Amino acid sequence: MEIVNTGPRRAMAVTPHPDDCEGGCGATISKWVHEFETEAVIVLCTNGDKGTSDRDMTPERLAATREQEQKEAAYVMGAQNIVFLSHPDGGLEDTMLFRSQVVRAIRMYKPDIILAIDPYRSISHTHRDHRMSGQVALDSAFTYAWNERHFPEQITQEGLQPHRVTEAYLWGSEDPDVFVDVADYLQMKADSLTKHASQMRGPIEGRLERVTNGALRNGEKAGIPYAEAFRRIRFELGSTQWQYLNC
Repeated sequence: MEIVNTGPRRAMAVTPHPDDCEGGCGATISKWVHEFETEAVIVLCTNGDKGTSDRDMTPERLAATREQEQKEAAYVMGAQNIVFLSHPDGGLEDTMLFRSQVVRAIRMYKPDIILAIDPYRSISHTHRDHRMSGQVALDSAFTYAWNERHFPEQITQEGLQPHRVTEAYLWGSEDPDVFVDVADYLQMKADSLTKHASQMRGPIEGRLERVTNGALRNGEKAGIPYAEAFRRIRFELGSTQWQYLNC
């Protein structure tokens, strides 16, 4: 177990739906941006066009609404860029197209750390898009982005370069081992979630309380007041393993 007190130069959150990033790592991104000048980018995998019980809301109108909400939430956190992949809500598949899109974003923005939903659970079940986005984020970083032989057209035609991601922080994990002290950023997390007005239920006044209670539960695991929790994977692509993989 480790409490992380620094931030990366660059971070990328691969999120399945609008609002998932804010709920999972919104306070961490806010802290990194404001305290360590981290350059943060959000890769939004789906357009969220099915996230409503309102039968009068068309998928097209909802997708446009949620795209604007994501822009406003990213602004609150301080994320500088958003990549909209615009897959249909509930339609994420582990395909070469999806992998190539995430690889392109990695090569373009060169994150040191990627953040994603933990795709592996043994106790509880998750939304299919959550599993697909987490798995593809990990595979894109570990298997593809560093190797110029994968998606070579991105290099020869688009002018991108291979990039090695150092590690992944997976939120929503059943077995977190890394914690970020976010005591000063709970309001910012609540404010970023509030921007997703089409999805938020209940009064705004209660949102900070719910965010605080979640951070309190995570903090208890690490012995600090408030935290966001992650499972960390180190890719170690710059070591002997890199030489082995590149053979």
